[in-house]
Amino acid sequence: MKKKENQGGVKLALVSDIPEGKSIIVEGPEGLCIALFKLKGEIFALNNACPHMGGPLGEGCIEQETVTCPWHGWQFNIQSGYCDNMQGNTTRKISIRIEQNLIYLVN
Repeated sequence: MKKKENQGGVKLALVSDIPEGKSIIVEGPEGLCIALFKLKGEIFALNNACPHMGGPLGEGCIEQETVTCPWHGWQFNIQSGYCDNMQGNTTRKISIRIEQNLIYLVN
């Protein structure tokens, strides 16, 4: 399913699609897999593939502001993408914007 373009962004999901303290996985352009997280009402986006071996971060356990990769336990700060337990590693933080309950990928 092709995502809709909107003024410099691709529609990814509705804010209401993500339960508080949880995540969903969406597909962006060119097959980019994105994990969207909702923490205290704010939405954050990370590349869904863990940089270690590609584990699905959007399926990981979320505790406070950290998501743990379900494959090998690497832990990432959801707001920054920095790895908490394997220093020097990061996952890509994805730029998004929210407009009227819609989440857009920023080009």
